[in-house]
Amino acid sequence: MSGEIRVTDFPRSHRVELLLDELGGSAVSWLIINDLEMKVGGVYLKTGGLGGVGTLEEYRLKGYSRRVIEFSIDYMVRNEYDVSMLFGIPDYYFRWGYASTLPIYKITIPLRNAERARPGLNARPMMKEDANTVLDLYELTNESRTGPLKRHRGEWFRFKKGSGWNVPADGIVFENSSGKIVAYCAIDRWPRAMRITEVGAEEPAFYEHVLRYACDIAFQKRATELEIYVPSDHPFADICKSLGCNVNIDYPYASDGMGRIINLKSTFQKLVPVFEERLRASCIKELPSQISFRTDIGFITLEISDSGASLSENMSANWIDLPQWALMQLILGYRNPKNILIDGYVKHEGRVEKALEILFPAGNPHIWHSDWF
Repeated sequence: MSGEIRVTDFPRSHRVELLLDELGGSAVSWLIINDLEMKVGGVYLKTGGLGGVGTLEEYRLKGYSRRVIEFSIDYMVRNEYDVSMLFGIPDYYFRWGYASTLPIYKITIPLRNAERARPGLNARPMMKEDANTVLDLYELTNESRTGPLKRHRGEWFRFKKGSGWNVPADGIVFENSSGKIVAYCAIDRWPRAMRITEVGAEEPAFYEHVLRYACDIAFQKRATELEIYVPSDHPFADICKSLGCNVNIDYPYASDGMGRIINLKSTFQKLVPVFEERLRASCIKELPSQISFRTDIGFITLEISDSGASLSENMSANWIDLPQWALMQLILGYRNPKNILIDGYVKHEGRVEKALEILFPAGNPHIWHSDWF
């Protein structure tokens, strides 16, 4: 198949294009590799976020997109990315080892319930000079959550998008009586619906005031309910639950927020402190001293001792054989280890089940809508 691949580098991104001579060297298929850092436990993984995937309509179904994606995966391997993420259409990206790793959360609360929330903070539009304070709250709010992307100080100053790709978002900050910003939220700039796509606060009690503000704005828009896109275990979700709401969690299959491992060794090297913290917190002593993870992109052995955890390439009698995408689901907490172990793609031997439950607890991973790529 003819055509040349070209990579154009930008700050924190790389455009990959397939050029055809018959079009005078113009691109027929392309994507963007975004340089991201995704949080897992207390560490960040170097993440290649694939976005902007496209092919000229008259050149589709000719294998051009496949070439661009395969080149991009090789590019990420060569440039030492740990993992890769994307937001994909159904039943397409699994061909390249991507699997669903992010649930989709949506809370709906009728205004008659939301108006029970009490006001108490002064709300105003977020300004550029508020960015660092909002980032402090963002980092505090997401301290224990897997999935959020690192936002770089000096670069981040606004919410890039709302609940949809073409929906703009407005930032709102909330000040206490001393004028200190203690909470924030992002809302869709949409005339007939009130949607909150992100929220953070210094203390859980402040979320009630954010909810009341959103309720008042919804009344002005003549909406009948609030739509809130936060994880179901978020403190803001707890406020909504106490007032009466509907919580919907969608676990997609082979679509939406998807991920795969690029480099097994570097991913595990960065996760060692996370594993050690989880092992210490478990207080369980009767665990195997070694567990080997065998995947289609290589294998790694986790050594467990009283002094901590380390990695080796020694094959253990306690092992699990699984596709890298299933291991990625474990790393992000998208699936429970017990469910992984009964998957037809997975084989295991020895005492691995209890250790996997400690190392890879199921959770509520989330990338906030503004950071989708």
